[in-house]
Amino acid sequence: MDERLLNEKVVATREYEWIPGPTVSRLRDMVTRYLDGDRDLTKDVEQLASAVAGAAHVRGHTPERMLIALRELWRQFAFSQHDRLQLAALYDQIVRRTIDLYYRA
Repeated sequence: MDERLLNEKVVATREYEWIPGPTVSRLRDMVTRYLDGDRDLTKDVEQLASAVAGAAHVRGHTPERMLIALRELWRQFAFSQHDRLQLAALYDQIVRRTIDLYYRA
């Protein structure tokens, strides 16, 4: 069986330390489910995007800083090349929705 290894010891860097721990855990869960074939994550993406956009506003971060944090967090999971290709659509969906929600607040 091909086991996917997500970096379970993600260490909050200065780039995304402001993203709440439960939100990071939610993202890890979504990625695992997506890689296992679950593509019905619209509600989860909405909740994650809302949490990240809300946290960015609370901390006074610009949208650019928010996107840098998301990208850095995503990289911390240490995906294989194959997984990165599969996850491109999910990442795009998360980023687009987070930006939308950031500007609506």
